[in-house]
Amino acid sequence: MEGIKTGFKSFDESTGGLDYRKTYALFGNKESGKEQFLYNLVQSALASKNAIVYVLTSKSYSDLINEFNVRNIPINQYLGKDFKILDDFSRTNSPNAMDNSYAKILNGPLDLTGLSVSLSGVNSDFIKDAKTVINIFDNLSNLLMYNNPLTVYRFLQFICGKAKLAGVTTIFSVDTAMHTPDIIETIKNLSDAIIDLKLENGKRSFRLSGTSREVLEFKELE
Repeated sequence: MEGIKTGFKSFDESTGGLDYRKTYALFGNKESGKEQFLYNLVQSALASKNAIVYVLTSKSYSDLINEFNVRNIPINQYLGKDFKILDDFSRTNSPNAMDNSYAKILNGPLDLTGLSVSLSGVNSDFIKDAKTVINIFDNLSNLLMYNNPLTVYRFLQFICGKAKLAGVTTIFSVDTAMHTPDIIETIKNLSDAIIDLKLENGKRSFRLSGTSREVLEFKELE
């Protein structure tokens, strides 16, 4: 099966795209372009008939949709069909926030059980419709800030293991500047493959390890 294309020519030509059923950790600081990487990936994956569950921990679903629209990414046609959002942020600021056809408002980053149950439910709905599913966590750092890291590790082991059994691909974004080396190393150990992004001299670049087509030296992302 052809890999999941990211929408970045240099990445896709070098790696063949992302492998299905794997767990990817996407590392970088705020300037590295992690969000743009995820947004391009969403656009490319949806265009290729994949379904996406997008987990938010640091922005509201309305902010996310606005960011897609600002970037001229045509997300609206997929909302509620192939693109669903689990919003684990809005209720911390707006207790009366309500679900809609494409976004489910969760209780906040402390309720990992609620997140797990909701994620499993949306995945099951997509799988029943014979859709190939990608779970994206934007971002994991917020969960680590609010919870004991060991609790988050156990949560990740459970949901990623369950996702693999169901044929689901998982990608979680991590802000490297927010965490100590031991936390970064543990997250790496929980992942099948690692994508590192960085900004240097005005250019963004990537490297990829843990797949059959690794890119172990940083290469420009374009």
